[in-house]
Amino acid sequence: MNPTSLLQMLPGPFNFLRPEPDEVRRLIPDLQRLLPQPRPIFLEDENATPLQGFPISLSRGMLELRAALREYVLAEEAVQVAGLRREGHDVRAHTLAWERYVALLSRALENATISSYGRQYPAVFWLFHSLDVARLLKEVPKRMLRRDTELGRRHGDAVKYRIFDRFLDRVLATSYDLVQRLAGTTEEAEEELFPRVLSRMRDNVLLFTEDYISRDLSELGSYFNGSLGIDGRDLRKRLDDLARWHFEQLAADPGLRAVVTHLLRADPRGDSRDLLCRPGYVPYLATLKSYDPARLLPPAVLQVWEGLLLKLKEFELLHGLRRLLVPIEVEADGRMVGRELPPGRAFPGGDLVLSTATRPLDFMEPWVVDPRVERYGMIYDISDFSQTLSMLHRAGNERQDDAFLAMFRFQRRINRLAVSHRAKLEKYLGDGAFYSSREATNLLLCSIHLQRYYVEAVRDGLPFDRGMRIALNYGPYRLIPMGSRPEEGERYEFFGPGLVELSRLTTGKATQEVDEVKTMLINQGYPEATVHRFFSPLSSKNVDVVDKTEELRQFYAYINRNGTLHNNGMVATGAFIAQLERELTGCPLFHGREGDRAYVFLVLESAGDKLSVGFRKLGMAHLKGLEKLAVYEIVDGAGVDPAAFTQIRGVRLAAAVERESAVGARV
Repeated sequence: MNPTSLLQMLPGPFNFLRPEPDEVRRLIPDLQRLLPQPRPIFLEDENATPLQGFPISLSRGMLELRAALREYVLAEEAVQVAGLRREGHDVRAHTLAWERYVALLSRALENATISSYGRQYPAVFWLFHSLDVARLLKEVPKRMLRRDTELGRRHGDAVKYRIFDRFLDRVLATSYDLVQRLAGTTEEAEEELFPRVLSRMRDNVLLFTEDYISRDLSELGSYFNGSLGIDGRDLRKRLDDLARWHFEQLAADPGLRAVVTHLLRADPRGDSRDLLCRPGYVPYLATLKSYDPARLLPPAVLQVWEGLLLKLKEFELLHGLRRLLVPIEVEADGRMVGRELPPGRAFPGGDLVLSTATRPLDFMEPWVVDPRVERYGMIYDISDFSQTLSMLHRAGNERQDDAFLAMFRFQRRINRLAVSHRAKLEKYLGDGAFYSSREATNLLLCSIHLQRYYVEAVRDGLPFDRGMRIALNYGPYRLIPMGSRPEEGERYEFFGPGLVELSRLTTGKATQEVDEVKTMLINQGYPEATVHRFFSPLSSKNVDVVDKTEELRQFYAYINRNGTLHNNGMVATGAFIAQLERELTGCPLFHGREGDRAYVFLVLESAGDKLSVGFRKLGMAHLKGLEKLAVYEIVDGAGVDPAAFTQIRGVRLAAAVERESAVGARV
């Protein structure tokens, strides 16, 4: 993440931070390693422009952490008040409050650290949690005034920062112990595990004690009194006097105007207060003859202002990231609704409803972000790719290079096709690729066009002309984060049952492969001749039955009598068909035939054209490592005359395909 991109995401306006990349670089030179990258958060209508930010789950565990924090702060407050009154306090209640809070905090920190993999989850956690801390500590003086007016007036500000110091010491000790313990588990150095953003927050008290600071610093009265030990009203008055004097000097002093124009590259006719927020500028003004330190800022106060100015800028930068937090509640009907949004991000006129595909961060769960996702997947695979490549290799390097170039052009064309159908390339698979989508219909249309592209490519000279297999499914996948450091960026790989299922649907591997058993026995030391002789009865009975009639087609798919899937066309799972049916509710269905095979056809719109797509249930396939799986053949109906279609009424897609399958079985 570069400073320019960050500033474009942060919701302004800023009172002290200049929204310029150089300003951000000076404040945080190691920006990429310190701050997390905001991510798109899609609204319910996923076509709308997404928000940028961090979706945070307001789960039961996260709310318990917030409640435990509040109980602990109130317990610390009670201890401080008891000490000022010279009274006893409930030691057990205070200890229990801390133990409950630190147990939940440690759990959240451990989950964030172990699950991070370069995604800076600990930094996101501290941005979120520090805001809860700041909102509680900010109210300490007011709560003390309600407890005891005199005590609150005299000691409220000091108590606020005593509680803060005790809180920070305990939290840092807990964090260091946790990092030391987890360094061995994660095989990372301790300094890499400790969140840098927490170190910056430790050095800037404002981030843990304030949630808004206006230009006149009126919110910082308790900070000036309780932390710095100075008169805040006097400082604010002097700053107002400084602003008026500075405005007059800009009008009267041409030398000062020249400095502002040429050295600071600013417009002296603009807001003169912005110039006072530039580090080093007020000390320069203090060297002018007309500067009166008795009325304006004396040297000691000048140093305070310069130090405070950096803290104010850093506060606005990090608090700007905190304003990108989007706390989310999941309602009973599954809707994801944004809650607790700051005023600048509120959505008047209704709730902020997010896409159901949103994966919020829940630091009380081991994975933080649930790695399980439901996706539509598609794999295409070139048939006999290796054998064709071997033949080309024997023909010479030039032929092989030409083949790879043709394949490269073909894959680029497929990628453009996928983008146009909102399918995402997840990984290349040597002679094919895996795409994911959140829409069944679009992925189906993409696969039909992909098959047509292949036919055109072979006609134009693509040497890999022995066919192409395509498989479609809908099901569970898991996402593995591949990075380990922030500078590597976020990258995920799919794995899990969904990908295994697609792989089996393209290769057609059965539960028991005779050749694999033979190879295993030979590797175990059995004589090769004996192994072949033992399995010869199976070979003579043609265990892996081939249907030569089916394989006369350019693209075909069938299940033989042993339950083995032969796919050299396009197939889909029953789960995919069910989801497609939901998307296409109300779409008319037609009965049609291609040769002696009956299909249920849909007519779909694609880029202004009408595509007819046929479906036929093949049966239950035995696929290696999987339970029996219902498999459906999908065909491009371009060669079928629509005039021969007969409309099917009163039945939905899956039932219509099932009925055609039953009729075909009886015939």
